[in-house]
Amino acid sequence: MNMHDWSLILYTLCLQSAVGIYVVSRIVLWNEESTGARMRFLHLALALGVAGVIASVTHLGYPANALKTMSNLGTSWLSREILLTALFGAAGIGSVLLERGAVGSVQTRNGWAALTSLLGLGLIYVMSMIYRSSAFPAWEHVSTTLVFFATAGLVGTAAVFAGQCVRKGEEEPRGLGGLVIGAAAMLGLQVAALALHGAYLGTAGPEAQATAALMTGQWSALYWGQILCLVLGAGICMPLAWQRVMQKKAASLPQFAGALVALVALGELAGRVVFYATRVKIGL
Repeated sequence: MNMHDWSLILYTLCLQSAVGIYVVSRIVLWNEESTGARMRFLHLALALGVAGVIASVTHLGYPANALKTMSNLGTSWLSREILLTALFGAAGIGSVLLERGAVGSVQTRNGWAALTSLLGLGLIYVMSMIYRSSAFPAWEHVSTTLVFFATAGLVGTAAVFAGQCVRKGEEEPRGLGGLVIGAAAMLGLQVAALALHGAYLGTAGPEAQATAALMTGQWSALYWGQILCLVLGAGICMPLAWQRVMQKKAASLPQFAGALVALVALGELAGRVVFYATRVKIGL
């Protein structure tokens, strides 16, 4: 692990989280009358996106050279990632401006949100294909794509659920039941992807098996810590918070909301560290 790895960890996590929060919040608040509720999540997604881009710039020795890759869109996944990052960012900023100024009808703004969401989901797919096309066999499996989407889904559902739980002076929070179900589905996807990845590593070449040895040895505590944090956050804290909402017991909701977001964030960070730390290059 080096500083370049940390730049990529922060870039991938921040961008995937930004997409997840944007998509989930727009679905949950599709017909929300309060502009303030939508704006909070839009600002959060935008902040994470900016943080991710800044992290990616620190990874590049010469950031200006990124523009030169635009000539390779037909063959380079990296070129497509840069383009989709820019498009998603621009569309996200546009979404903020449209909502803040209440420009056009609700249907128009929702249509823009749908387009922005598609760009974000496309970005996650392209991001995963960069890793699946690398010289590291442990990343070549479809589980890489599944994990990236699960990360976006888990962070998105956790953040939006928490934000809805702590709304004050407004109408009852919407979509909490659906968010609990969505988080459970994303947790299942994450665990299934990790299981598929483990099975793949055991049957692939020596480099993949070396990755498996690192996961079960030096990095096993962090690997299992990831799963524990995600289960505690999305699988336990979120349903408990939902139960308290149903029982009209709002006193401890901020604590539950903060705990579930912190646990999911820690779990995803731990998983991404293991993702980079256990890679083994072909021929080494």
